Amino acid sequence: MAPIIGKARGAVNSLLAYTTGLRHLFHKPYTLKFPQQRYAVEKGYRGRHLLHLDRCTGCGICAWICPEKCITIVQRGDRWFPEYFYGRCCFCHFCVTPDTIVTTNPSVRPISQIRSGDRVLTHTGQYRPVRQVITSNYSGRLYSIRPLGAPSALRVTEDHPLLVSTRSVVKKGRLQKKPVGLEWKTPKELKKGDYVTFPIPKETRDIDSYEQDVTVGQANTGRRLTRRLKMKTEPDLFRLIGYYLAEGYVVKRTVGFAFAEDETNYINDVSNLLEKFFGRRTRRSTIHHSTHVLLHSVVATQFFENFGRGAENKNLPDWVMFAPEAKQRETIIGAWRGDGYLHNPTKGNRSLFWEYVTVSRTLAFQLQQALFRTGIVGQVSSTQHQDRKLAYVISVRGRFVTKMAELMRVEVKDNREKTFSHFEIDGDYVYAPIRSISSANVENQPVVNLSIEGDESYVAGNVTAHNCTDYCPEFALEETVEYDIAEYTRDRLVWSPERLAKPPVKKDDKYVFSVDGLRGASQVPKQEH
Repeated sequence: MAPIIGKARGAVNSLLAYTTGLRHLFHKPYTLKFPQQRYAVEKGYRGRHLLHLDRCTGCGICAWICPEKCITIVQRGDRWFPEYFYGRCCFCHFCVTPDTIVTTNPSVRPISQIRSGDRVLTHTGQYRPVRQVITSNYSGRLYSIRPLGAPSALRVTEDHPLLVSTRSVVKKGRLQKKPVGLEWKTPKELKKGDYVTFPIPKETRDIDSYEQDVTVGQANTGRRLTRRLKMKTEPDLFRLIGYYLAEGYVVKRTVGFAFAEDETNYINDVSNLLEKFFGRRTRRSTIHHSTHVLLHSVVATQFFENFGRGAENKNLPDWVMFAPEAKQRETIIGAWRGDGYLHNPTKGNRSLFWEYVTVSRTLAFQLQQALFRTGIVGQVSSTQHQDRKLAYVISVRGRFVTKMAELMRVEVKDNREKTFSHFEIDGDYVYAPIRSISSANVENQPVVNLSIEGDESYVAGNVTAHNCTDYCPEFALEETVEYDIAEYTRDRLVWSPERLAKPPVKKDDKYVFSVDGLRGASQVPKQEH
C-alpha cells in the first residue's frame, strides 16, 4: 500500500510542476535590463545618498543631526566630506501628519497648507522662510505625544528629533523641576514628564503709524474715492484692537462692540477710544441686558476688517503680532476684558485662575504667544458643547495668576499658601511636560515635512521639531531612489565620499568621478569622444 501512495504523490507533484511551468510560459519576464529599464518604486521610497562634492562645505551638520550616528566627516586633500556607514543607517523619514498645526507668520495653519516661501517660527524664536514642502507615505511606528497646555497631540514618525529637556527622578520619586540642558531627541527616547519646548518669538517691529487705503463715498456726487488712513500706533489703539477681538463686529457700514450693561467702565473706554481715533461720535443701544457701542463709519469698518469678520475669523495681523511687548500688553488687556474672566474659588471649584474663550483657533494660539512674551504661560485646550462651535480656552493658572493680575491692572486676593505650575519659562523657551506618549504601527500614512532656510526647524503642535529630511544647508547631500544598495556586502557597508559622489546610473549618464587633485575628491563631466 505504501509504494502505491508514494507513486500517487509523485505523480501529483509532477503534475503541479508541469502546470506551474506551463502557466509561467505566458507571463512577462521578471528580469529588467538594467540600467535601460528601471523598477518603478513607490512614492516616498528612500534609497542611497548622493553627495554633490562641489556643494559640500564640510560643515558637519549632517553628522551632528544623524540620529543613528552613521555619518562621520573625513578629510580628502584640504577639504572634508561625509562618509556613511550603512550598517547603522535607518533611512530616517522625519515627518508629521498633515493635520499638524504649524506656527507661521502671523497665524497657525495645518502643515498640509504650508507652501514654499511661507515664514514659520523656528527654534531660535525667529521666523524663517520655507524652502521646500516634502510629502510622502510612511509605514512604521507613529508616535502620539500630548504635551500639557496643547489642545491636541503631536503625531510624528519615530525618528523625528524634537527639542526637549529630559527630566530625571529626584527625591521621593519626583521629577526634577528645573530644565537642565536642551537636546534633540526622537520620540522613542522620551518618557512621560519630559519637557518639550516652545520657542518664545523674538521678532519685534515697532511702527510709529499704521497706514491703509480706504474707500469712501462723496456725499454730493455719490462717487467712490480712495484716501489714505493714517493712525498713530499708540498703546490705546492696541487696547481698542483687543476689545474688537473679543466683542467687536462689523455690519454693513457700522462697527459695534457688545458688553454686559453693567460693564460701564469698558463701555466708556471703548466709546472714548473710537471717538479719539476716528473722530466721530458713537451711540449706544441696550438690548436684552447688553449694551452695544456703535460707530457708523465706513473708514472704521474697513480698518477693523483687518482683524476678521465673524468670531471664528478673528486674528492679529503681523504689525500687531510683532509689536513691542508694552503695546501687546494693551491688546491682551482689551481682549481679556471682553471674553476673559477671573475665576475666584468656590465650593464647587476652589481653583484661582484666568480664562479666555474664543472660537478662533488662530486667535487662541496668537494670544498664547503674546502671553509667552510677557513671561506668562497660557494653556490652550478645546471644548465643544452641543449645537455649538468648537471653542478654544486659554487658561492661566498656578504661579502665573498673580502676574496676569498685574498685567490686567486688577487686585487679586490670593489666599493660597503655595503656588505651583507644571510649566517652566525662561527668556527663550516655554517648557511643557509630556502628559502622555503612545505609539502604533501605520501603513502608508500620509506625512509632511518642511525644509526651513537657515534653522531647519519649526513649531509643530506647540512642540519644537527639527527637520532632517533635507538638513544640508547647501543641498549637497540628498537621498535618491537608487537601489544599488542591494550590492552591499559586509566589506562594503562603509561608503566613502568618492563612492557617495557616484551619480545614479542612467542610460545617458554623463558623469564620472575622480579623486585626483590637491583639493581631493571632485565630480567632473565625462569627456565626449
